[in-house]
Amino acid sequence: MSSPTETPQTAPTPAPGFDPVEFWYLHKTKIVALAALFAVALAAYAIQQMMEQRARAASARDFGRARTADDFRKVITEHRDTVAAANAQLRLAELQRNEGKLDESTATLKAFTSANPEHSLIAGAWLSIAANHEAQNKAEEALATFQKVATTYPTSYAAPLAMLGQARVQKVKGQNDLAKRTYEQIVTQFPNSDFARQALHESGQLPKTAP
Repeated sequence: MSSPTETPQTAPTPAPGFDPVEFWYLHKTKIVALAALFAVALAAYAIQQMMEQRARAASARDFGRARTADDFRKVITEHRDTVAAANAQLRLAELQRNEGKLDESTATLKAFTSANPEHSLIAGAWLSIAANHEAQNKAEEALATFQKVATTYPTSYAAPLAMLGQARVQKVKGQNDLAKRTYEQIVTQFPNSDFARQALHESGQLPKTAP
């Protein structure tokens, strides 16, 4: 039996439950609109993926069929910003170099390096530019570009080749002491390699400096 001073306890009011019918009635217009937007976005994404896949397949097909300089130019033009277009630029530059069109080859390679700075063959492209300069007896341009490859891509396959090219140009310029240092650097950075053995051989062919 409760004391007269106690206040009677009242039961808590239950929280209103979630009514899906009422929620639908209140928000059905927004729900339908959002569902429609999602469906459109999903369809657009699927279409985009399908088109990109077809574009990649077409670019790879056209690159595989390309044989002449004009063929590669067509791939570059029609499949811009694709892997095939980048590869076509490299092949076009190679053809131009083989035809003795060194200025055109260099221009093609520079366009490639500008458009594909992260390409796996970027160091090789710069190495080819340096080789073009060297073949044209542009000693300063060749030396600067060989040094760019060696310093910018020191761990790449092109680095020791660039350093050998750098030493060659230094010898042509009569800078035998600098060439010797470059050969010594190759031996230090790439020990027990064919590059190191070549550097040792080339260094041994340098004129002896007077004591």
